[in-house]
Amino acid sequence: MKASLLTNNSVKHLALATALLIGLMAQPAMANNFSLPAYTATQLAEVEQSGSFILVATKPGCPVCARQVPAITTALQDPALAHLPVLQYNQVTEKALNKRFKVTGQSTIIVFRDGKEVSRTRGLTDAMAIKAELLKAL
Repeated sequence: MKASLLTNNSVKHLALATALLIGLMAQPAMANNFSLPAYTATQLAEVEQSGSFILVATKPGCPVCARQVPAITTALQDPALAHLPVLQYNQVTEKALNKRFKVTGQSTIIVFRDGKEVSRTRGLTDAMAIKAELLKAL
């Protein structure tokens, strides 16, 4: 009976360790699954002159960002949005941008039209809702 208890506990521990390991292995892939153009000061200056653009604040390891960015990428496949400039930046390391654009957290999407902010969302992951937000830049 005692041997059976040890085996049962060992199986539970093994299952837990396996689940944690799988979760940790998946995390970097999820964190780096951002396919939007990365922010540079030069690019930001250029898109600001164009007037209409999207700024996306993300954080490595953010599960919401990992769902949000592919939805943005999909929305940009719409011919109406195909030429809309989108820049992504790391909300953790780019403190000056956070201050300038009043960003308080990751997974923030800011939409600009004619040089003015027209929309701001945080935590939005629904593809259709994101597309509706991006269309506000046009």
